[in-house]
Amino acid sequence: MMRLQETKKRHSAAGTFVLLGISMGLLVMVGWCVARMDVPLGQLPTQHYLDTVRQGSYFTLANLAEASLRTTTRLFIGLIWSLLFSIIFGVLAARCKPARHVILPLVNLLESVPLLGFLTFTTAWFMGLFPNNVLGVEAVATFGVFTAQAWNIMLSLYQSLRVTPHELLEVTDQFGCNQWQRFWRLELPYATPGILWNVVISQSAAWFALVACEQASVAVPRTETFILPGIGSYLQIALDRSNFGAVLSAVAAMVICVLVVNVLIFQPLIKATANYKYGTSSAESFSPQSAIYDLLKGAKLPSDSQRLGRSIRTWWLFTLPQTWIMRQITRTIRRLKRLATLWTILWYGVLTGLITWLAVFLAGYLDWPKWQTLLDWTLLTTGRVVLAVIMSAVIFIPLAIWVASTPTRLSRMQPIGQVVGSIPSDVYVPIVVVIIAVTGSSHQWWVLPLIMTGTQWYFFFNVIAGYLAIPNDIHEVTHVFHLTGWRWWIQFLIPSIFPYLITAIINAAGAAWNADIAAELITWGTKTYAISGLGAYVAKNVDNKPAEATGVLIICGMVGLCVIFVWQPLYRFAERRFHY
Repeated sequence: MMRLQETKKRHSAAGTFVLLGISMGLLVMVGWCVARMDVPLGQLPTQHYLDTVRQGSYFTLANLAEASLRTTTRLFIGLIWSLLFSIIFGVLAARCKPARHVILPLVNLLESVPLLGFLTFTTAWFMGLFPNNVLGVEAVATFGVFTAQAWNIMLSLYQSLRVTPHELLEVTDQFGCNQWQRFWRLELPYATPGILWNVVISQSAAWFALVACEQASVAVPRTETFILPGIGSYLQIALDRSNFGAVLSAVAAMVICVLVVNVLIFQPLIKATANYKYGTSSAESFSPQSAIYDLLKGAKLPSDSQRLGRSIRTWWLFTLPQTWIMRQITRTIRRLKRLATLWTILWYGVLTGLITWLAVFLAGYLDWPKWQTLLDWTLLTTGRVVLAVIMSAVIFIPLAIWVASTPTRLSRMQPIGQVVGSIPSDVYVPIVVVIIAVTGSSHQWWVLPLIMTGTQWYFFFNVIAGYLAIPNDIHEVTHVFHLTGWRWWIQFLIPSIFPYLITAIINAAGAAWNADIAAELITWGTKTYAISGLGAYVAKNVDNKPAEATGVLIICGMVGLCVIFVWQPLYRFAERRFHY
């Protein structure tokens, strides 16, 4: 008995030490990086300076270590903003029908807007917020991370809110929970597993954005490209100089960062959220393993911290809603909801006016002389995007089911998938160039694989989240009815994970357009390989804003057609037919 108590004490002490270590490590890293952000812009190296003065001294271990810390901090800051955005607009879209008609089409559209399109119109604005300060360039990079994460996290939360089981909602009504308490005590915990898996995907997608966002071009007074310390900029400089050793070093640093964050943060969270699964079986039967979580579970916080946590929880769940009720905020919201028809009419009226104004403006700004060629390129690129999404689904849906079906396999494969998914398509360019040089191939075979590097992991992680969310009672029903083979897939699995599949398809389609721009035109040092397509047209015209805007607008138009005729009907179908 004494030995058991001693073991528990040691376990508790180790857990407390790990918790303090992770917390202090994050605070020190973020504090150190933020302190280095608020400095004059002139302290950043420029592309011209690196090309002339520091050609041989940039690729050092010290620079790579600083780059790793700065990039990791940007990822966390972007994630915080993405979660805030997702909670606000995801709940608004789920609760308010007029807002839903505005938010969902805009999010579907923005998700497919190429990153270059965002940077074209936001870089100058962010730099103006913090004139002659590194914070302006940091804001550009953080916004790039935000655009890579926010949309799919918000869509995951929205989808979960729309398919929350009715019997659980009835339980909250019986306990007298208001809308605020129902969200924080039921709906958010129910949606947390899906959100967490989308956060994992988002971290992978953010690495793609950082390669482009950790550099900013501004006129000061001549056009200069400022380089932020970060793994993305380090990797891009290595690619520009054909330095294969530096590329490998950047990838190694990226893998280490992903693994550390995964082991210390994501795996414990995934293990913890297994308790939120809807069903009657214990979490231990299906959740992945995490040694850090097992240690943290035994950690003991000081009594003052525990009392402070309880006080904050009581204020957040009970006192704050009462304040809103006293100020009649809830009643005001109900009155606004009754004007749903008026808000819908106003929205479509404003939208019609904006489209008319935009059409008049763009008619004189855009580069239209090649409209027939652009139409051909649009059809080619759309075909590549659709084919890449289909191939990703066919390959990675069965793979995700195979991984998620065994807890041990999931614990081993999830970090591998996260690491491989974090590698930007630019890293594969040297391999592609070598194969082209050796084989003399001119069949443009590299396009689909490079596009798939940006799409396949949305299927992998969303399907895993959907499979883990299936109640064990439903699994047992399939054994009773002896469902196997194609009947198991068609009659059980696809309907069970259908909302997650819709989220995966929408996110993958949006990512495919961004990946296509990088895939249709690849460079390695002085060598450039391009094929005909809308993505190559946008990539070639980065310095020609009217032409670039034309390509981006065409992509937005294609996405808009998908929103109207594909995504919105699929959303309604999933909400009506597939939920527990």
